[in-house]
Amino acid sequence: MNIDIKNLEDQDMRQLVKSLELVSARIFDSVVRISQLAASNTPEMQQLFSQWVACLSDTIISSVEKEGALYPDELARNIGVTPATIISLTLTLHREGRIKITEIKAEPASGDNTEICGCMK
Repeated sequence: MNIDIKNLEDQDMRQLVKSLELVSARIFDSVVRISQLAASNTPEMQQLFSQWVACLSDTIISSVEKEGALYPDELARNIGVTPATIISLTLTLHREGRIKITEIKAEPASGDNTEICGCMK
């Protein structure tokens, strides 16, 4: 955006409106997705989802038993989910007492939120 010192207030207002448009679109998208999921939340779908989560959980536990550690990026790539899914399920398994998280290693990242669709940026 080009900055015109004579119209700073107008530019700030346009930027605010643009930000609000993006936030509104994200909220609307979330509401639509939740509605769609709720409409398909049949007992069969619940069972399938539970089986999928159990399968992923078993894969995480096997990886921990085999490797003695967990590598979210690598495991996610191997089974076709995001690293965020692996981390979330790992925390659930820790809370359930099925694994014990004893160390967390991290490194600086790009600062891009990978959970946000590129169209919302």
